[in-house]
Amino acid sequence: MTETAGLPADRIRAWHLLPGLARLLSRPGQLIAGYRCIKAEADDRRLSIGHIIERNARRWPDAAALKQDERVISHAELNATANRYARVLAEAGIGRGDLAGVLIENRPELILVVTALAKLGAVAVVYNTRLPPAGLAHCVGLGVPTVALVGAECAGVWEQTLAEIDSAEDIKTLRVADGDDRDGPGDWVDLDQAAASEDDSNLAITCEITLADPCFHVFTSGTTGLPKAAIIRHCRWIKAMGAFGHLSLRLKPGQTLYNVLPFYHGTALTVAWAACAATGGALAIGRRFSASRFWDEARHYQAVAMVYIGELCRFLLNQPATEAERRHAVALALGNGLRPDIWDEFKSRFGMRRIFELYGASEANIAFFNFFNLERTVGFCPARYVLAECDTESGELKRDEQGRLKAVEPGQPGLLMGKVTADFPYDGYTDPEHSEAKLVRDAFEPGDCWFNTGDLLVDLGCRHARFVDRLGDTYRWRGENVATTEVEAVAMACEAVESAVAFGVRLPDVEGRAGMLAFRPAPGVDPERAVSQLGRKLTAHLPPYAVPVFLRPVAEVDATGTFKFIKLDLMREGWQVASSDQPVHVRLPDQKDYQPLTPELVSALEQGQAGF
Repeated sequence: MTETAGLPADRIRAWHLLPGLARLLSRPGQLIAGYRCIKAEADDRRLSIGHIIERNARRWPDAAALKQDERVISHAELNATANRYARVLAEAGIGRGDLAGVLIENRPELILVVTALAKLGAVAVVYNTRLPPAGLAHCVGLGVPTVALVGAECAGVWEQTLAEIDSAEDIKTLRVADGDDRDGPGDWVDLDQAAASEDDSNLAITCEITLADPCFHVFTSGTTGLPKAAIIRHCRWIKAMGAFGHLSLRLKPGQTLYNVLPFYHGTALTVAWAACAATGGALAIGRRFSASRFWDEARHYQAVAMVYIGELCRFLLNQPATEAERRHAVALALGNGLRPDIWDEFKSRFGMRRIFELYGASEANIAFFNFFNLERTVGFCPARYVLAECDTESGELKRDEQGRLKAVEPGQPGLLMGKVTADFPYDGYTDPEHSEAKLVRDAFEPGDCWFNTGDLLVDLGCRHARFVDRLGDTYRWRGENVATTEVEAVAMACEAVESAVAFGVRLPDVEGRAGMLAFRPAPGVDPERAVSQLGRKLTAHLPPYAVPVFLRPVAEVDATGTFKFIKLDLMREGWQVASSDQPVHVRLPDQKDYQPLTPELVSALEQGQAGF
């Protein structure tokens, strides 16, 4: 994998860490607290989300904890409301270890509900609110909850989902009002009405919850198959609190972090929320992402920090420049996926002082944190890891003559493997078979166990790394590895394109995979004109081997709530799309322009006579 154009292939040396180390040492109390949190093991120590929420209510009762629109919920109010909710849930039969479904859009009630469940030691199974009934039914079937807490805004889809679940009669549904909206069947219990008369004092059971207790189930995005439920324990949330709260953002009580990422994703539910809770900060909740309104909303909340994923940053950069994008107080950005090629532009255009890039995954046992604020890196990893040699197309790990894995040479991309240890355990999925499939045993020595992340990284030295690509987002063509995210970045910068997704497709009797880009033309742009403009853009900004062979205009490019494109169906359809009112275009060898894929060209490709 080649370095991104214009970026130095540098190595991090010890002296590069000194400015960041000085910043960490400036607040020794937070440094110690953060270190203790990160080193926490999933054991019987009594520490949990509930403990932290109660602590914050004692320390900073009047400081803001949650914000949305004109609502401001203090730490004391968050704790008291969660206590009342918890008592209603206990009366509904929810106790320690029980599953409770949560289907609520981005609003404070979701945090209040999840806190209530955490105080009981129950597990909040947080569903994707964008799933259709069939997809939601699959997720529910992975662990049928005793109770479901459903926002009024999601009542319709939940009713349809229940119709597809055999055990629907075993699930008790509680309605969570959305303002004055209390939509849903009359037999649903209204949570707020039921909680109005409950005691708001702390519950005795909360003192018993430990680091080893599970607190959430969050679902993988489904980009490589049906979603799987990943288990998150209180220990993981506490580690995030130390890494992103004490050692990274270090917000003061009441200072605001703006988050618009959905809470059914770990970056919001664990990273953003824990970072605020660590030091008494406020979490401002954006209901939905709008690139055109983002900075206005950040200014409304007086946010000093924001949470991002790479695609969100790219969408913001694609907006026309305005004065509003600099009239805000946001100076700190925390998130993952900010590609090195847009790092400097994002930082300078929007006035970021520090970018705390991270690497992690819901099911992973290790993570990287940019404690030292170094540019274009996912940061430092406190756990033991190895970048292993692999086939970047198949993902198959390479072994030596003794059957052991091999680490890549310095500076070369390798498959990130995290060692499973007591302080960095692997919790896996609810399905043991899927969990075991992510582990590699007897990898480097007999009896060892490593988590296979499926991601390619490059080691930069001093336990720092740079993200390269996800194996599923990489294909090999003309003897070179092509990063789909790089192709997508160029396509998304084309004015004729609204959204795009790249992937590799097979050609008969041709080695590797040819590139294909499915894209939605910008509003009002004719697909043929979009193909022409896009072709010129791709040819001008990508190396020849990375220019897609096929372009396919589509009516929609489906995406998950975190903007990660679902490409499995498009990959299956490939270039032989039988029914399409917008023809696939092909760029034949030694030709500069794309042309419609006619039946004659299809025949030539199938017979290996197209010149590839």
